[in-house]
Amino acid sequence: MLAARSDTSQLDESVADFFASIHSGTLTDLFKAMTTLGSTVGIIIITLVLAVWFAWKKGWQKALLLIAGVAGAYAVNTLVKSGFDRARPAMAWGIEADGSSFPSGNAMLAIVMYSLAAIWIMTDRSINRVVKWIAAVIAIILIILMGASRLYFSVHYATDIIGGYAAGFVIVCLVMALARGKRLSSR
Repeated sequence: MLAARSDTSQLDESVADFFASIHSGTLTDLFKAMTTLGSTVGIIIITLVLAVWFAWKKGWQKALLLIAGVAGAYAVNTLVKSGFDRARPAMAWGIEADGSSFPSGNAMLAIVMYSLAAIWIMTDRSINRVVKWIAAVIAIILIILMGASRLYFSVHYATDIIGGYAAGFVIVCLVMALARGKRLSSR
């Protein structure tokens, strides 16, 4: 069994066992690519590309909110990690991961970055409906794969991923509330 049994839930153990059972060359390559997208450099590049695109298409407000959301997620993740200081699984392999395990920064940043991008694309009246749905599906797939990649390489427990997604969801809600408040105040 891959999961360290001391600081884990039954869910953590079951999910770790499942991911240990599906290792393959193809999945390793896929999840290494996801790890690259979720790296600090990957997140910065994707955030800046999306921000430039939003600034060009719709003005700087959404671009700045995207950057602020991702930066806020990074800050919240750092703060929460220091408070929990949960050790990473002992059986990590295939990639390097440092720092505390809870919550998953990759999961938190993925849900913030890809959700905000998808929401703004979905609410843009000038974008074709098919493109909107493609953007939403791609965002959902990337968010799920980002969390799964962390589980596949055993650098996080399932509860770390769930915690990252939950905190990221709260940040998305806060950014959307801020965006809505700015839109209302500009009327």
